[in-house]
Amino acid sequence: MKKREVDIKNKEEKSIDFGMFVIIIILLCVGLVMVSSASSYYALSTWGTSNYLLIRQLIFAIMGVAAMIIISKVDYKIYKKWSYLGYIIALLLLIAVLTPLGVTVNGAKRWLGFGTTLRFQPSEIMKLMLVLATSTYLSLNYKKLSNVKGYVIPGILLALVILVLFLQKHMSATLVMAVASVSVIFASGIKLKARWIFAFILLLGVIGTVFIFSEGFRLKRILAFMDIESDPTGTNWQALQSVYAISSGGMFGRGLGQSRQKYLWLPEAQNDFIFSVLGEELGFVGATCVVILFVLFIYRGYKIAITCKDMFGSLVATGITSVFALQIIINIAVVTVSMPVTGMPLPFFSYGGTALFINLCAMGVLLSISRNCRK
Repeated sequence: MKKREVDIKNKEEKSIDFGMFVIIIILLCVGLVMVSSASSYYALSTWGTSNYLLIRQLIFAIMGVAAMIIISKVDYKIYKKWSYLGYIIALLLLIAVLTPLGVTVNGAKRWLGFGTTLRFQPSEIMKLMLVLATSTYLSLNYKKLSNVKGYVIPGILLALVILVLFLQKHMSATLVMAVASVSVIFASGIKLKARWIFAFILLLGVIGTVFIFSEGFRLKRILAFMDIESDPTGTNWQALQSVYAISSGGMFGRGLGQSRQKYLWLPEAQNDFIFSVLGEELGFVGATCVVILFVLFIYRGYKIAITCKDMFGSLVATGITSVFALQIIINIAVVTVSMPVTGMPLPFFSYGGTALFINLCAMGVLLSISRNCRK
């Protein structure tokens, strides 16, 4: 009898966080529905079929879910052996973007690949690799973390990524990398004196200022944000169209598929501004339900981090959850005109096959960690 109880207990301890799995699948399904709606007219006018982008996204979603399930069954501790190599490969891919191998899309050179059929952003891979590499170092060298010197290597890992992203003029990815690394560092239990906190805030301010003034369009976006009704046909076009979309949705929305702004008023609505179409079609109620799902997602992600039985898993879960939380918060803030426009996709929703696939792989790692949590 006792042996049976032990077997049952061990089986329960090895199960994934089923609640998190369900939330991920629901968000993914709703995201696919919104991609279908938001991209229909754009796809029809560009490729002659309204389902072109949906089919591509669906293929990557199926592959991503399969990968997520497989990865969730793999012991996450194995990534300690390969995290540094993965970081180096991801860094080399980031550097490759700066060479003739890089692909330019909408004026931004941030992709690798061939034409429009096969391309990806190495920064998407680096988000996960930076978290894994930083978590590996901190968990293996926890005895050196009694002072700031113990965090020099994680700082170098982040600095190299920021340098390459600065050369790519990729501010949004830089912000995500910083949050990914800093969240892992703080979760490791770093103890900072006031002067170090001040120095860190000052450094962030300097880096942010350099990014803003290095490119005129960023400063222009910030100034335009201060007066949202200025330059309605230029800098503020997307922001105003987003406001029109969300406000016209009212309480219950126009109805699924009935968005007006997706008819090229809101440029490529299936990407960073897909939440605007959601608000227009499903209204305040629908948008609120999605936000609640995201809140539950973030809550369960941090719960996995807090209850994980080992430091490495806890740090990785913290980093992954923080990356997704930042993207969710900034994307919704941008489309609701609560902050200046920046290119930040909404996880599980924004169109992008390779990004979706990588995100689901990250979810596989998170679910794998959930197997080693205190129930």
